[in-house]
Amino acid sequence: MPTDEAERKKFRDQFLYAEQELAAAKGREQMLHDQLLKEVNDSQERFKKQLETNNELKLESTEFRANSAQKESELLKEQLEDLKKQLNECLNQKSEVEKKMSSFTFQEVTSSESSILIKHLQEELRNYESEVREARKLKSSYEDIELLKAKLLEEKGRRERAESELSKLQEQQISLSNLENELSLWKLIMKDIPGVSCPEDIPVKFATLQKEVIESTMKIGETNARLKQIEVGLDAAHLAKQNAEAEAALDKEKAEILKSEVKRIELMLSMVTEERNKLSNAINELKRHKNEEAGDEVASGTVVQELESSLAKKESCIKELERSLHEQKEINDRQHNEIKMLHDRLNNEARRIKSLDRESDRLRSEISLLESKLGHGDYSASNTKVLRMVNTLAVDNEAKQTIEALQTELQKTKEKVQALEELKSQSGDTGKLVDSYISEKITKLKEQIATLEKREERYKTVFADRISVFRRACCELFGYKIVMDEHQRPNGIPVTHFTLQSIYAQNDDEKLEFEYESGNTNILANDYTAQPEISHQVDIFVRKLNSIPAFTANLTVESFNRRTLS
Repeated sequence: MPTDEAERKKFRDQFLYAEQELAAAKGREQMLHDQLLKEVNDSQERFKKQLETNNELKLESTEFRANSAQKESELLKEQLEDLKKQLNECLNQKSEVEKKMSSFTFQEVTSSESSILIKHLQEELRNYESEVREARKLKSSYEDIELLKAKLLEEKGRRERAESELSKLQEQQISLSNLENELSLWKLIMKDIPGVSCPEDIPVKFATLQKEVIESTMKIGETNARLKQIEVGLDAAHLAKQNAEAEAALDKEKAEILKSEVKRIELMLSMVTEERNKLSNAINELKRHKNEEAGDEVASGTVVQELESSLAKKESCIKELERSLHEQKEINDRQHNEIKMLHDRLNNEARRIKSLDRESDRLRSEISLLESKLGHGDYSASNTKVLRMVNTLAVDNEAKQTIEALQTELQKTKEKVQALEELKSQSGDTGKLVDSYISEKITKLKEQIATLEKREERYKTVFADRISVFRRACCELFGYKIVMDEHQRPNGIPVTHFTLQSIYAQNDDEKLEFEYESGNTNILANDYTAQPEISHQVDIFVRKLNSIPAFTANLTVESFNRRTLS
């Protein structure tokens, strides 16, 4: 045993030292990671600010050009409309002039006024032609403005595409920096791991560490098994001691009762012997005076008859006493058997009460954990969404099962009390042995019923508010989605059924099932555990090493490796 304790302490110290080194490495890694993230964020913010300023300047210049071009296009549109109006007027005047000239040619007018008019008309025609050329120039400039607008739209599209490409470039830079950080972290981890000089040495090192962990867990499992055997032996010895003490107390009480009966019978026998001696003395006196008073035969005959009748009465009294003594012995034996049966029932009830105490301790620990989390403020109404019901099914089932179990316990204790009262009414001294013990148990059970009924509403509120957060935290911390279901066996013992599914599971059939009963947890067989690899792990970790946490942790690591390395 001292060597086992020393080895256990040694492995515990090694495990704590490894945990401290791992925590320190994680702290250094987190510090470097935070520093690198801070620098990357600062550089990205500076780059974003420069890009934003550049884009804003480009946007302002393009907007300014677009506004100026739009204003010029509006002015040119107005001028073009005016020129169109003037052109139409000129064309109308030209047509009128041509009509007049044709009329003049037909009339063959050769006056000086007509020649002057023709010159004026020719000058106006030249002016109109120059205005038409200007209008065509304006039309071409308007078309150029339309082309500029189209080019401006194309430039805007290019700018948007460039911004999207810049955002993608930033994301790629972030991913590249993350990859570089991971690579540097892996390099640092490789440097911190002793005996590892290249990446090929890491699987070998992990294999050796897993072997060491398995060996240490095997030794710890053996020591735990020994400790459990010792605890079971101590419990059995304690129970045997209690039974022996109770039997000794019963035997002592029985011996006292028998002593009192023997004393009473001895007293009666002494009285009877005194009467017998008196009668024998009287007979001797009669025999002595027989010769002296031979004549008085009739009187002596009556005296002899009286003495014989008194002797018969005394003999009948002795028989009655013997019969009553035999009946008293039978009653004492029957009461002793009943007390023994009640003692056995009390032991069974004590074991059940012990299991209920363990369950209540577990519930108290869970409640204290939830109260501590609630007291620390581990609740946020903004990001926590809880579906609230008036009475949830889990809370109702748990409360009903608890109340029914306690009511059955109370009914059984009432029946025991009634039986003991009947027994006590039959014999006043016999029921005093277990009366105090039963009364204490009754008061304790009543107190438990009162406290549990008071905390029923508290259970509902606490579990309704925190069960979803607690399940998500368990899933994030331990890597398993846990579903709990409770039921009772036909003997009234509560059994809790747990279904665990890993977050790295590849399908919905990869589930583990456990049963928790009176402080003992057992794994249940299903299709997933029937697989050769999983059944081999169950045989090693659960049945040989008696360590369910090691089994679930190893299964999580293997699922993670299969999912990531593939």
